[in-house]
Amino acid sequence: MDVSTRTTNMEKRRQRILSAARTTLAREGVDGLTVRKLASEAGITVPTIYNLIGNKDDLLRRLLEELVARAEQALAEVEEDDPIEATARVVGTLATLFAKDEDFSRAALRAGQQLERSGGSSGALRIWQRSAQVAKKICTDAAEAGLLKGACDPARIGERAYDSYRIAAIDWLDGVIDVAEFERNALIGFYLCLAADAVPRFRRALMSRIDEVDLDVGANPIKTRRGRTVRGTAT
Repeated sequence: MDVSTRTTNMEKRRQRILSAARTTLAREGVDGLTVRKLASEAGITVPTIYNLIGNKDDLLRRLLEELVARAEQALAEVEEDDPIEATARVVGTLATLFAKDEDFSRAALRAGQQLERSGGSSGALRIWQRSAQVAKKICTDAAEAGLLKGACDPARIGERAYDSYRIAAIDWLDGVIDVAEFERNALIGFYLCLAADAVPRFRRALMSRIDEVDLDVGANPIKTRRGRTVRGTAT
């Protein structure tokens, strides 16, 4: 067997391992993914997994890196001058990405949290860092466009807007809400932060968009971490 064929076969086995790991992680979560179980599912020996990829943490990092790379690419492609539309594109882009395989996305990002807490590096932090940068830019651009009064530093508004987004993401990661609710909660929180310092015409546009996002709230109330619901928005 020549080197080229051997390399191709190794890559095929590696992809088979990652595919099986992805399925197992989505179905059973981090605790349900073990190297021994994965070897059985993939039809590959345990030593082969260690040789081609590494231990469980290495597997999780490889899976997470794929998701992080897709998220970073998606966020980099968001180009909107209007802050309302820019916010919708940013939040909607990530919601769409996560919804493609919600169980896997949630499990992979939770695995990233565990790796970070244990002192390791997972790459998951890059999604939140990039999101924070985008939130700050949206608010700064709004200020430069004369859409904010200037009573508050736009960078601080961006921080609070990002906090709203991050809280919605954490609730989604913990299974409190689904992807659709994550998108809605994040958008409304972000828009309300902008509205706090918006000039009248921009505030009216923000509240109008909030009403659109929240249109079906009566039939499908927004969930919060403590089980409370929000049935309306400020006017």
